[in-house]
Amino acid sequence: MKILTIIPAKTDSTRLPKKNIQTIKGKTLVEYSIDYAKQSKYNPRIIVSSESEEVWNIAISKQVEWARRPKHLLKDAEVTDVYIDLLKSIDEQYDLVVCLQPDHPDREHTYDYCVDYMIENNYDDLITIEPTFKRSGSVRIFKYDHLMKGHVSKRIGCIKDDATDIHYQQDLERATERIQ
Repeated sequence: MKILTIIPAKTDSTRLPKKNIQTIKGKTLVEYSIDYAKQSKYNPRIIVSSESEEVWNIAISKQVEWARRPKHLLKDAEVTDVYIDLLKSIDEQYDLVVCLQPDHPDREHTYDYCVDYMIENNYDDLITIEPTFKRSGSVRIFKYDHLMKGHVSKRIGCIKDDATDIHYQQDLERATERIQ
C-alpha cells in the first residue's frame, strides 16, 4: 500500500493567529500531525504544505518534506484544492492520500486504524466527524485516483473523532489539558 500524507499548515489563520504553530506541551500542532503519521506501519511519504518558513523549518527538523503553498490557496481556500494542487506537482502516484489537519492534535484513533477502516470498507473517501456528528476533518483519506479526478464525495465514510478543533485560545487550552 503506497500512501502519501499531506499536512496543510498555513499560518494566516484569522481566528487564532499562526494556530498551526501554536504549542502544546512543547510541540507545535504541526509536529503533532507529523508524529501521528510517523507512527504508521504503512510508512507514508509525508509532505507539509505551507507558505511559512517557520513551518518549513519544522518539517525539516522532523525530517519530512515540505511544499510551498501558492498564495491563491491561502485564506479561505478550499483545503481539497490544496491537496489536488500538491498532487499535480508530484510525479508519483499513490493508493491513498491521507490528509491531516494540524489543528486536531488529540485524535481519538490511530493513523493505521483510520487507513485500515477505509480499506476494509472499500470507501473512496473517508472523513472524521465530531461526537455531535459534524465533520471535523482531523483525518481525511482519499483514494488517489478519485481525488485526482475531483471525485471527492462518492461513497464517503465517517469515523467519529473527539479531537479538539483548535480555532481560539480556549480551544488550545482545552487540548493542552487533554494531552497526556
